[in-house]
Amino acid sequence: MHMTISPGRVNLIGEHTDYTYGYVMPMAVNLYTILEGEKNEKIELYSEVFNEKKGFELSELKKENSWIDYVKGIYKVLFDKNLHPKGIKGKIGGNLPIGSGLSSSASFELAIIDFLNEVYDLGLSRKEMALLSQKAENEFVGVPCGIMDQFVIALGKEGRAIFLDTETLEYEYITIPKDAQIFVFYTGVKRELADSAYAERKKIAERVLKRLNKTSSKYVGEKELKGLPRFYKKRFGYIIRENERVLKARDALKNNDLESFGKILTDAHWDLAKNYEVSCGELDFFVTRALKLGAYGARLTGAGFGGAAIAVVEREKAQEIAEKILDEYLKSFHWKARYFLVEASDGVKTL
Repeated sequence: MHMTISPGRVNLIGEHTDYTYGYVMPMAVNLYTILEGEKNEKIELYSEVFNEKKGFELSELKKENSWIDYVKGIYKVLFDKNLHPKGIKGKIGGNLPIGSGLSSSASFELAIIDFLNEVYDLGLSRKEMALLSQKAENEFVGVPCGIMDQFVIALGKEGRAIFLDTETLEYEYITIPKDAQIFVFYTGVKRELADSAYAERKKIAERVLKRLNKTSSKYVGEKELKGLPRFYKKRFGYIIRENERVLKARDALKNNDLESFGKILTDAHWDLAKNYEVSCGELDFFVTRALKLGAYGARLTGAGFGGAAIAVVEREKAQEIAEKILDEYLKSFHWKARYFLVEASDGVKTL
């Protein structure tokens, strides 16, 4: 029996920049998808979350619009690469909540591919596993995500965030100051990453790059948007500013400057809310209250449209601030909200 432990992720800064090959700074977190399994001729998996067993023969990789598609997608990209692992018999559980903006889908994909890589000696590097998992999600599952989630879940390090150039895949580990606590607040508002709003923003960003003949948003200045429709300027202007913020946030963390780091996060939130229009009342409420209660900074994290937000606070005050916000939030909204005090974690591993 093998056990694969695959973390979730929180993106500290760099939202909606990865699909334009810009900068991001996520960290893997200590909430995990856990796969316990053994070699088998076919797939037989039990999901504790969905309380159901699903399986398929390796010759049957047909999409069925359920959680098992993530497993099928991984097999499809491996077969396309001329790698032919056999099956898995086992169960999937863990404490990483699904649909709460902590990238449970990428965590699940990496759990499957790392398990197969270890037990069937596929010889894949961590970077290759990340790229293949993204390909499975894009092409088989049909979610137009960038590389960020898979990359940090594959290559995360305890106590560090990853500053990543999503064009070149060059990266640097950035130490998170010990007196800072990151806490994640799940609003309870469900949102689907594959929905039309996310896809529409991705399409606009891709169109702008095409019109400007640029390969990455890193190479675009706001002045270059001059001749574009106002709506395109509004959307892509945010992406340009967000790339700049990631660089500043990286330097602030390196200098142990939590005041500046927090302000950058908050600026990012209101830019996302006003110009990228992916926030909602619940996320704005959280950010406003976190700042009033003494957070260095706060912002939505993930695609937006609900999901989760983060705040950076003094470690000793974290629990108290989180409890107060949750209490106030539950009085104002009727969603099932919760919070997680998270630490930066190592990437996926199979024991």
